[in-house]
Amino acid sequence: MDTNISTKSLKTLLASFIFLGVFTFHGCTKNKHSKNLSNINIKMKIERFEQELFSCKSVNDIIRLSETQPNFYEVYTEHIIASNVQFSGATDTDIAVGLYKYISHQDMDSLYKITQKEFNDFQSYSDELLKAAKYILNYFPEDTIGEVTTFISTFHYGAVYDQQSKKFGIGLDMYLGSDFEVYTLLNPENFPLYRIKKFEPYRIVPNCIQTYVDVKVPEHISTTFIDQAIYEGKKLYLLDLLLPAYHDSLKINYLFNQLEWCENQEENIWAYLVQEEELFNSDKNEFQKRYFNDGPFTAPFGNESSPRIGAWVGWQIVRNYMENHPEITINQLVNNSNHMLIFQESGYRP
Repeated sequence: MDTNISTKSLKTLLASFIFLGVFTFHGCTKNKHSKNLSNINIKMKIERFEQELFSCKSVNDIIRLSETQPNFYEVYTEHIIASNVQFSGATDTDIAVGLYKYISHQDMDSLYKITQKEFNDFQSYSDELLKAAKYILNYFPEDTIGEVTTFISTFHYGAVYDQQSKKFGIGLDMYLGSDFEVYTLLNPENFPLYRIKKFEPYRIVPNCIQTYVDVKVPEHISTTFIDQAIYEGKKLYLLDLLLPAYHDSLKINYLFNQLEWCENQEENIWAYLVQEEELFNSDKNEFQKRYFNDGPFTAPFGNESSPRIGAWVGWQIVRNYMENHPEITINQLVNNSNHMLIFQESGYRP
């Protein structure tokens, strides 16, 4: 399940709540998209907002925090934990009081201590985000991302990209491992087992880059299955470029065996879509639900299948298209809304 948020005060803020697929290893594989970016000199600053917040010993400390961290404090209280501190007519002081009560609760104190034990040293994640930020700058010179802020979201948000400030935000409590027992106590409608399996710390970096990609690829109102597939495929192809050292499973939020299933069944998947005349199906409610929504599997292909097969198919089409058209830049691909042309010129026929 992915959600984006925006505010009037931060007009270009976008965030994403990402439930990502568990994977058995990091999957560092060099491929044709790997580049030597040692000439790109940027740094990644780490802001541990949760540490500053939970070190507050009074409401006045909270108010001082709102003054020293005004931008993220606003995002945090108005969106990330709004349900915990906001109410109709609340003043700034009311919100500060509510936030102090929030961090003073024994359950929140316990959650904070658990996240600090798991993520006491965040440097390795920062280093990986720096590598990805260099790839972003290489392809999109207008986007210099040099800061990451960590926080506790009370199981609301896993990754945030602030487009205005060009920063990543990470909800540490969403990465405590699939065996973290608290997850099983949450509302099962929002936290089914297949999602709980995905809350692993090694997914932090792909999560963040996915939130950036969700912002970077222009929104598109799809009219057919193939139209939606190309839209999703463009985002996944962009992840190919920005995360060249990461395994494909980490980009599409799959378990390892789910990727293998798609690869083994590629011809059968395509044959079914053609035979059932799904490629040009214009019933968006139907094709979105059946082939693109998150879930444990893709219903038309049975319970053993992988989820979001429509997106995976679109990914292969876009890959073919870019392979056949090396003259096309990533900006041209991203901004090309003629998805039918991309499909036709891809030559994709497994």
